[in-house]
Amino acid sequence: MDELAAKHVLFDFEIISLLALAVGVVVYAIWGRVGNREEIPTRGDFDRFDLILVFLPAALFLINPILQLMTGDVAQEKQETHAGTDLFGIVLNLFYFGFIGVLTFGILAWVRGRSLVRIFGLKRRSLPMIVITSILAGIVSILVCALLIGNASQLFLESLFGELDLQEAVQSMKNTESPIHLVAAIVMACVAAPLVEELLFRGYMYESIKAATSPIFAAVIVGALFAVVHCNLPALLPLWSFSILLTVLYELSGCLWVSIGTHAFFNAVNIVLMLQPQSG
Repeated sequence: MDELAAKHVLFDFEIISLLALAVGVVVYAIWGRVGNREEIPTRGDFDRFDLILVFLPAALFLINPILQLMTGDVAQEKQETHAGTDLFGIVLNLFYFGFIGVLTFGILAWVRGRSLVRIFGLKRRSLPMIVITSILAGIVSILVCALLIGNASQLFLESLFGELDLQEAVQSMKNTESPIHLVAAIVMACVAAPLVEELLFRGYMYESIKAATSPIFAAVIVGALFAVVHCNLPALLPLWSFSILLTVLYELSGCLWVSIGTHAFFNAVNIVLMLQPQSG
């Protein structure tokens, strides 16, 4: 019952975030007309058409909380039965992320005719700078987002809902005894997820919403949507804050590789910590 209530909270949070986005776009549009607000500068001349197109690939992520709510306890029983053995599920997820990545790239490069290297500053920073920044920012994100905010959030939520399950991918990785399954899960978490999620959320979605509203509003809304699609209530606030941090890094560096690297480092460290043997 507590897990089902948590899924309802996630679903409600997603609906509120999407409504806030819609209201925000309308308010900023009216403000721009009435107050002659200057356009927010973007790296690739993003427009309101992008604000529509970006939700084609994003919908494939945004459907997750709805599916989690619809499947309910059946999915929970299946997860407990097959956790650690469903290598096919990991491979399927890799193809799923690949499809979303190709779809996002296709919309940007083929439909809109943009160069990803130019609009996302992929050659703006050197490799040593990207690596060093990613490691330093990753350490900060682990300490602040995962440990400080994450532990505080989990204690608060446990006082309301009782003990809640970990993310399905996390449970699967912790329970697996198959090296192949573990390697596939690491590739998923440290390569596929950072590449696709940063391209979609930090790159396309953030720039599109920013062009129609403001950088702060876009960072907050994208952070909320980024957090909720991971379908885990204890991870909601840590991932929200982590997403905002990634957006700040992207804005300061002007290079999407920095947020991708930080995201990959964050996931890698969390996997190492998660796989450490528990004392007691």
